[in-house]
Amino acid sequence: MDISTVVPIYNNESTIEELYKGLTDVFENIGKSYELIFVNDGSVDNSWKIISAFQKKDPHIKAIDFRRNYGQSAALQAGFDISKGMSVLTIGASLENDPADLSDLYDALIKKDNDMVIGVRSQRYDGRLFSRIRSSLAHSVLKFVSKNSFADVTSPVRAFEREVIDNIKLFGDAYMYLPVLATLYGAKFEEIKIKHTKPKDLSYIAPKTSLFKFIFDIIFLKFFVSATTPPFHMAPIRLFGGLGSISAFLGLAGGAFLTYQKIAFGQDIGTRPLLMLSILLLILGAMFLVFGILGEIIIRTYFEGQNKLIYTTRERLVA
Repeated sequence: MDISTVVPIYNNESTIEELYKGLTDVFENIGKSYELIFVNDGSVDNSWKIISAFQKKDPHIKAIDFRRNYGQSAALQAGFDISKGMSVLTIGASLENDPADLSDLYDALIKKDNDMVIGVRSQRYDGRLFSRIRSSLAHSVLKFVSKNSFADVTSPVRAFEREVIDNIKLFGDAYMYLPVLATLYGAKFEEIKIKHTKPKDLSYIAPKTSLFKFIFDIIFLKFFVSATTPPFHMAPIRLFGGLGSISAFLGLAGGAFLTYQKIAFGQDIGTRPLLMLSILLLILGAMFLVFGILGEIIIRTYFEGQNKLIYTTRERLVA
């Protein structure tokens, strides 16, 4: 299989048919083997009935129906899990982006030897000024954390090599900064301009993640990737072990100084604040060491349990 395209669906009954026809035209023109993966994220309209009807007629379609709404990260991950393509593409279902642009992303992915291509929405239909300011701040934080500059990191139109998808697991709101996650794992990427229009389906508008939550997610992401990928600069035992060593050293130094004063000058050290501080630093050093060991255990458990799914499904339709 050459190309897999994953489309999260949530109450998009009014756009599914047009989207399906557009995607089919694109990939028939490309001339490569392809599959379309629709993931119904707990829609309460007729989205699943429409998808099911298309799947029965078209062997290119795979479909998953969630028992409830799990969010876009789970929907994308479910699609990635059953995808077979050497290249994996994503697009939203509201038709604010032209499916024809996927052809340009695929060309940039294959012909330019990229690991990832992001569609940058030109003349973006963004709404209010606050949303644009919020987006600018978020991109600034991303640049600081990942050392890469993104023009439109939250764009739903993306293309990935198989290896990138196989090495990433989505959680929480990770779908928003999936490109950052990919680059932290070393993916080479390119951004190309695509058209962006007002969504044709306004029956559902995804809730905005707060800026502070987004920033905290990115900071955690940076720590997590640094802790779980070579050279493991921020592995728990290194981070907490280092802090514990510094704390214990300062505590021992303070204790040694007080011992010297007691032996050499006969001073009373029982009521000295430095004594309490030294004891506290030694205790903190031991606690940091324990935190590091527990962190290592948690990280190892994570690696051993990576096959645990973050979603449950009611039904799967696979040709």
